[in-house]
Amino acid sequence: MSILKVRDISGVSAKRVSQWEELMRKFSEAHKEQCKTVSLDIPRVQRSVKQFPTGSQYEGTWDVLGMSGYGVYKFPNEVIYEGEFDDGLFHGEGELKYPSGEILRGKWKKGALIDKTLIFADGLEYDDIDWSYCRMPDRRFTIEHNNGLQPAGQSYMTPEQPSREVPHGYYDTGDGFYDPKTKVIYSVHDLTAIIRSPSVREQRWIIDNCRSNPIPKLGPRKDLYEEWVEPMLHLPSNLSRQDSMPFMAPSKSTPSFGQDYDSVYEFGSCYWRKTSEGAWNKRFINFEPTVD
Repeated sequence: MSILKVRDISGVSAKRVSQWEELMRKFSEAHKEQCKTVSLDIPRVQRSVKQFPTGSQYEGTWDVLGMSGYGVYKFPNEVIYEGEFDDGLFHGEGELKYPSGEILRGKWKKGALIDKTLIFADGLEYDDIDWSYCRMPDRRFTIEHNNGLQPAGQSYMTPEQPSREVPHGYYDTGDGFYDPKTKVIYSVHDLTAIIRSPSVREQRWIIDNCRSNPIPKLGPRKDLYEEWVEPMLHLPSNLSRQDSMPFMAPSKSTPSFGQDYDSVYEFGSCYWRKTSEGAWNKRFINFEPTVD
């Protein structure tokens, strides 16, 4: 008998049911109780340290599919992951501990990091949204937050104490020394051992912000030289009319003067501001030449 398509009287084509499908249907109906779906709970066992050909090692619980449950995985570069596993992958809560002391605490899903918190070796917690640590107007290190500022001449140059000496021609990046000639970062303990290669953007940031040897000559900070005069109810006579001040216009780039000031005007190197009560106040900046 043919098992190809047959055509009924109405002309609608139909496919003949396979004999194997019919047998499976009858078997399932006859064994309804035995064929019920049950949860598969694979048992986990604790095993001794497993050494991998890559140089990594794992100590923790296993199931028939691989690393599963809770364990500690150590990479060849001494980075250690401690946390939850599933089917041989990071899955659940855990943390990566780096040799330099940083900790990346997070949540993984099938090997992918979906939530993270970076904690530096000194306990400082990083925030990737509007992080204000060590930025104006508060540029204190964590150690200065904890222990207070030191007297003049004894200020902390780095968050780690004592500050390590930077080799000539290098920049201190915290995790190593950056060489602008080779554009790579070397180990603090071995200047022939390359740690990593920073991106072009990070290279520019290192040169602009990191401590170096020799230390560049520093001069006055123009943006820090400012002086305020006493408030006055009226502008000086030569500045009382805005149409006589061709360079004076509402300022868009000046820093905030607080909510008490209705308007801020820029005139040359001066900033004029007017309070809600009508008093004027002037700030001017002294630009001094850089010391060579």
